[in-house]
Amino acid sequence: MLQLEVRELKGAELRAWDMLVAGSAQGTVFHTSDWLVKNASLQSQDLVLLGCYEGEELIGGCPLYLSRPYNLLRLASSTAALTPYGGVVVTEIERAKQRRREMHTNRVITVLLEYIARQEFDYVNLVNSPGLTDIRAFTRRGWNPTVYYTYILPLEGDIFKTISKDVRQNIRKAQKQGISSTRKFDPSIFWDLTARTFAKQGKQPPVSERHLTGMLAMIQEKEIGEMRIASTSSEEIAAAEVTVWDAKMAHSWSAATAPEHLSTGAASLLCYDIFTSLKERDFSAINLMSGNLPHLSAFNSGFNPRLIPYYGVDHTRLRYRILKLLKESRYPGDCYRMGHGTTPLYSIG
Repeated sequence: MLQLEVRELKGAELRAWDMLVAGSAQGTVFHTSDWLVKNASLQSQDLVLLGCYEGEELIGGCPLYLSRPYNLLRLASSTAALTPYGGVVVTEIERAKQRRREMHTNRVITVLLEYIARQEFDYVNLVNSPGLTDIRAFTRRGWNPTVYYTYILPLEGDIFKTISKDVRQNIRKAQKQGISSTRKFDPSIFWDLTARTFAKQGKQPPVSERHLTGMLAMIQEKEIGEMRIASTSSEEIAAAEVTVWDAKMAHSWSAATAPEHLSTGAASLLCYDIFTSLKERDFSAINLMSGNLPHLSAFNSGFNPRLIPYYGVDHTRLRYRILKLLKESRYPGDCYRMGHGTTPLYSIG
């Protein structure tokens, strides 16, 4: 058995990284080099791709976004704004028994964590994709676990019959009002709808217009997703959603509903049309996201998806813990997870 080596991947190795992601159970569109590089550049963040090599073969890895808040702390996170999760990816061993699969995964994760430890980050946060179901290699080394949830909807059978009664009523309600949806990629419409959605809540959008439209442009250019817009019979924009995909499934990445159309059922109709369209194009499932926000969970659960856990882990050093305590003493109740970069951008109103 060859010794494993971890090193930072350079530009020429991005193709090998994307092949690893495509073949890994943990790999998603959010792990691809196109997504990671574009998202980092739009936030002026440093991106590091850690690759685990066995000889000349890339068998695992982990993306890290780096930041230095207040020029005091060195932080690393596998997630960032508009990126729900990243984390470790590991090659599959075909026809291997459980023990060998576990040993392979643990071996890769262990050497990655040893490398990360040598970098002496003050805080490291990894939110792994739902494909990583075993985080014992982290917890055995003293990392703190967190459980998150998402919804996976299989796109099979008669979708309309499997959803809840109230969702069916909302769909019919929207149809009776002449609301319909169509595929249309228009970043300006989506930004305006997003800004209005958050304004109604008395909040600023969690990302800038430049960041959001930049990611939308990349999605369209790389053909890894689409936008669908619901409109009234008078052509008012009622709701919009952006769906992205990889070889495994589609993902409900971002959505918003016009405040004046919250009660029309437009959001439910839009989702139903998206699911139906994806099914017709042979997608087997869609990740509905937003399982960690109560009001969005209530909306998504109406489509009768499966609730799936996924796991985050973090590790802190003493300096981070001290600064966190100091800030909490000055600003009680303030959320101070400086290293947790996940920013949801999904609202039905």
